Amino acid sequence: MMDFVAGSIAGCAGQLVGHPLDSIKVRLQSQSLVKGSTTNSLSAYQCAKLIYNEGGFRGFFRGLSLPLASKSLEQCVAFGIQSNVNGILDTRMNFAEGTVRTGLSGAIAGATTALLLTPVYLVKVQLQVVPKHGIGSLAGPIAAIKHTINRRGLAGLYTGALPLFLGTSIGYAFRFATYEKATNQMETLGFGRVGSVVVGGGLAGMATWASHYPLDLVGSRMEASVALTNRPKVSMTAHFYEIYAQSGIKGFFVGLGPCLLRAFPVNAAIFMTYDLCKEKLN
Repeated sequence: MMDFVAGSIAGCAGQLVGHPLDSIKVRLQSQSLVKGSTTNSLSAYQCAKLIYNEGGFRGFFRGLSLPLASKSLEQCVAFGIQSNVNGILDTRMNFAEGTVRTGLSGAIAGATTALLLTPVYLVKVQLQVVPKHGIGSLAGPIAAIKHTINRRGLAGLYTGALPLFLGTSIGYAFRFATYEKATNQMETLGFGRVGSVVVGGGLAGMATWASHYPLDLVGSRMEASVALTNRPKVSMTAHFYEIYAQSGIKGFFVGLGPCLLRAFPVNAAIFMTYDLCKEKLN
């Protein structure tokens, strides 16, 4: 139970730290869907200026309310499931301690969060890429949900579920395995617990995104396309072909820079908060 509670608090801390850079990442990933858009040729800094011009400083936090709650739930599930599965693999299946066991339990945790939270991710992405006012605008989470159901029915809330499921499973396997290896190495080198957790958590976050970024990009495009275009639902494979046709291999890594920049402080905050909470709750 402590893992679930500590994970929930840690998720809130991470979302507050990382939402502005996440908004830049999602905008860079999806703006080629907008007719006449030139965002693919813009830098992350120029994209940030665009968001600021549209909504000021608050524009970077558009769509925060739902992911703030969902991030709390996501990390609650992720840390809780990972810890419990790791324990089962240890005590009931005699799975040897190490990176493989940690990665496997992380993959199961990631798959579970994806199954639970795909609709939340879809709403977050739509609010990050669609203006709050004007033609085709979305006023908030309820408007995004209604728009999605009107366009694609209830099943539309799971648009992008396959790349999200695959990507989150892979990403969380790398996340927890990297965290374990990095913190152990840092402590061996003489770093204190706080420094080891901060650096290990930051590196774990970067490994998470680097391991599955193209899948995340495709998932974001699939989710954004519900609000940004009038075309019928397009498959994950079709999006891969479309990205390659538009931009080649480099198109699969649009927005990776701000994503990795965001990943280090966000996950450092998450793991540090989680570690402190577990210490206080023990």
